[in-house]
Amino acid sequence: MRQLKEIRQSSSSASVQEVYVKNKRTETRKPGKKPRKGFNSQKLRWCVQIAFFIVVLVIGWQFYTFVKYCEAGGKGFYLPRPPGVESFLPISALMGTKYFFGTGKINPIHPAGFVIFGTLLLTALFFKRGFCGWICPIGTVSEWEWRFGDWFLKKLPQRVSYVIRNVPTRFTAGLSLVFTPIIVLLILEVITMESFKSPLFRHLTPAYILAMVLPFAIPGKIWPDKVNDILARAWKFSILAFFIQVIIIKMPIAQLEVLYTRAPFVRVADIKMLKFFMNMSGMALSVILTIFIISLINKNYWCRFFCPYGALLGIIGYASPMRITRDTGKCIDCGKCTKACAMHILVEKKKHVLTHECVACYDCVNACPVNGALDMKLVGDRKKIHYGLYAIMLVGLYVAVTNAARATGHWYTRISDAEYILRVSELDNPKYMHKAGQFEME
Repeated sequence: MRQLKEIRQSSSSASVQEVYVKNKRTETRKPGKKPRKGFNSQKLRWCVQIAFFIVVLVIGWQFYTFVKYCEAGGKGFYLPRPPGVESFLPISALMGTKYFFGTGKINPIHPAGFVIFGTLLLTALFFKRGFCGWICPIGTVSEWEWRFGDWFLKKLPQRVSYVIRNVPTRFTAGLSLVFTPIIVLLILEVITMESFKSPLFRHLTPAYILAMVLPFAIPGKIWPDKVNDILARAWKFSILAFFIQVIIIKMPIAQLEVLYTRAPFVRVADIKMLKFFMNMSGMALSVILTIFIISLINKNYWCRFFCPYGALLGIIGYASPMRITRDTGKCIDCGKCTKACAMHILVEKKKHVLTHECVACYDCVNACPVNGALDMKLVGDRKKIHYGLYAIMLVGLYVAVTNAARATGHWYTRISDAEYILRVSELDNPKYMHKAGQFEME
């Protein structure tokens, strides 16, 4: 009996720490582990993304067919011009927003573009950047890319993978050090577009090179990756500020009236956009391919560093009543939520994920192994928002507003098919060109 007692005591003392940790985790996980199989937020989001991506492909094909019909002089297979193509005219949508708040009217040339843009602003107000995470076709392609790249990089040594992932961020931070100050000077009107012809800019070449080298040359203890990430993200906010200053602040309503009624380029902006992508210059193709390739190794490269409208939706998203909330009492500090976040948010360190970068994708919630430790909730932690309900509300708002515009006559352009056929036939005329925002009038 004494030997049996000694064995029990020895076994108990040897594993006391293990038992203590196990009991603590058991207490922490009272709500229970999440099931790992079956349908989840990620799979639902992918379904929504694919559905909208297919819609975009159909719109693109329909618009291409319509333009071909116009080029044939109104002969051959006919499909009506899809209003949804105006979602690819973001600057026109911003102009339409300024026009709406200045006149109370929706512009008759690209009404769908304004409606879609206005709907995005509403989704950000209520559902954060849900459009970016659930609907945006560019965000969808970007995600497919980095997930494929992630699969490949995991096969490499950790150090090699780290370098490959971080080089694009450092390079972009260097570019931001060069161009963000220039954009700020343009906004402040210290310089103009004509200033780039000055020899001064050529003499600053050593400064540009130094700015590009800094993120690579300075030791990480002095210049950590977080600094590079912040500098790289400055791009999209400076571009957004430039558009707001040029269009929202400076452009008079009277000028917009003239553009909508007398500027030939504005009336065929959608066709010019199609021609741009079908006949891209070497420079444009190189830039797009570079972004495409970098997106394989740097998660959401375009979305995190360059998209000005993502920046705008993120700013508006601060007013959203929804946010990812972490229950510190249930959290086991496993770090899986941070690892799952494609926007590089330190979810595990936050009580509330209150940041312009959150795209409400629910991936961090899906990755959390403990029920109730991480959820999308209303402000004040009052109500958990299930990912299914979130998807219904987000997509429902988008569908409801766009169809309301269709029903009230604010969806289709006032330009007739006959006018499109005529203008397509003379598309090479100089009056359909523009230089630095200057348009020829009829």
